[in-house]
Amino acid sequence: MARLWRFFRRFLRHKKQLIGGFLCIPLAQLADIAITVKIGGALDRLRAGSPTDFLAGIFWIILGLSAFKGVFRYLQRWWIVAVSRYVENELKQELFDKLVSLPLAFHARSRSGDVVSRVTSDVENIRMFLGPGVMYTLGAVVMVPASIALLCTLNAPLALTMILPLVLMGFGMKFFTPHLHRWSEAVQESIAEISSRAQENFSGIRVVKGYGLAAQQCARFDEASERNRQNQVNLGRSRGLTHALTHAANDLTFVTILVLGGWAMIDRSLPAGDLFKFIDLTFKVFWPIIALGWIAGMYPRAYASAGRIDELLAEQPLFSDPHDALRLSSPRGALTLRGLSYTYAGAAKPAVSGVSVDVPAGSVLGIVGPTGSGKSTLVLCLGRLLEPQGVLELDGIDVRRLALSDLRACLGYVPQDSFLFSERYRDNIAFGSDTELSDARIQELVELACMKDEVAHFPKGLETLVGERGVTLSGGQRQRTCIARALARDPRVLILDDALSAVDTETEAQLLANLRRAGEGRTVIVAAHRLSSVARAERILVLGKDGRVEAQGTHAELLERPGWYRETWQRQQAQKELSVL
Repeated sequence: MARLWRFFRRFLRHKKQLIGGFLCIPLAQLADIAITVKIGGALDRLRAGSPTDFLAGIFWIILGLSAFKGVFRYLQRWWIVAVSRYVENELKQELFDKLVSLPLAFHARSRSGDVVSRVTSDVENIRMFLGPGVMYTLGAVVMVPASIALLCTLNAPLALTMILPLVLMGFGMKFFTPHLHRWSEAVQESIAEISSRAQENFSGIRVVKGYGLAAQQCARFDEASERNRQNQVNLGRSRGLTHALTHAANDLTFVTILVLGGWAMIDRSLPAGDLFKFIDLTFKVFWPIIALGWIAGMYPRAYASAGRIDELLAEQPLFSDPHDALRLSSPRGALTLRGLSYTYAGAAKPAVSGVSVDVPAGSVLGIVGPTGSGKSTLVLCLGRLLEPQGVLELDGIDVRRLALSDLRACLGYVPQDSFLFSERYRDNIAFGSDTELSDARIQELVELACMKDEVAHFPKGLETLVGERGVTLSGGQRQRTCIARALARDPRVLILDDALSAVDTETEAQLLANLRRAGEGRTVIVAAHRLSSVARAERILVLGKDGRVEAQGTHAELLERPGWYRETWQRQQAQKELSVL
């Protein structure tokens, strides 16, 4: 229960609604008992030969009590269940905020389906336990003792017949609860696995179809689905046995009451009205207990979900603003790197090691090197998406002393994987801006990204819906759209992480010229595999396999020196000439 207590604290914050809901519960339950007492009394009066004209009065009294009970039952659900919805909303918002703040390393090791499952089905399990679970539990706390007390006043020996079934039910619940815990956790894990497999295959449908792996992936999904089925069956079996035990105890009690109570009524030691009260009040005892059995079955799922949610909330963000964070009023975009290094968790050697360079505001820095030399790692460090060792300054200020929101506001980052949202094309561009963009500004960004002709041929132009992850666009179109999105925030520092790899050389040259013309005064960092992307940069860093800077200089200076840069340039130029033939 300790694991769920912090979620109860969230629930108990909404005091006004809960106090109202909690007060409604005994009022509704006592009205229900009063109806039973009134009907039983009416039966005894009719059996005694009283005139039937009193029935009209009884009718209106019972009708009034029923309306009273109905109103307060509605209000208790309205207030208590509504609070559980508030908690659900708060939890989902907190989990989303947490996910956005977590480092790239967390998202790299996490399955997206598992994360989605925690935000949806796990939160729903908590909500059900807090809302309906608390409401039915409190209802049982009021109804069961009140009904048993009244039963004892009617016929104490007959009331004692309920003890044995209740004891048997308690032992049964103690036996089945551990099984419910185990299978509930297994069910949540298998649901997460199914969600992950579905999401991965739908997102990578081109790869699945392109490699002819549809049958293989279907088989793997079937295996995950079969594991979920087995876990659900095992959970259902445990819950079914729990319900069967509860209903069996209920039926055993009623049979006993009917036999013993019938004999008592025949020898006139128990009036017919009291037998009716006894039977109805026994219902009122056992149905809340059956509800408690349902809650007991719900508890393991809520407990397992609470653990999964706690795991996610316990993850720590990589960065946090210092208490004396500096604010950037008018950033220029000058960068200084001194001994910058970064080692991934579990790696034997650094991905980037000892990088030092000055990048004046408004200049272009190229970063090149063989595959695995750390180009992407370095640009992630520049955008403070990773936390490196060494010195990293923006306009002479250590970036660790800056408010993260200010730092990110002056950066425009275009990653290798050109991710687009399943929204309108214009919305994908406007996503990069904190303010609403006019049509003229969006058109300007489309032209800067060399997408004007393509957008003109889209079915609905800027209003065209882009498929999931931009599946309806080519790789080059996605890259250029992401560049337009980055430019929408008018950043002082634009970081392109191999963001022109899918663009032809002519479009690349035009796009780079557009960036220079429209971004005068803007610092541009270009990490690229194709050297033509950085040929006009004021300074080029050449990284080696060990993540160190092997050479640096202008394009012309690097071509004069023997080494990786000159060899790669000559090879790429030869490939370009061959492609024209």
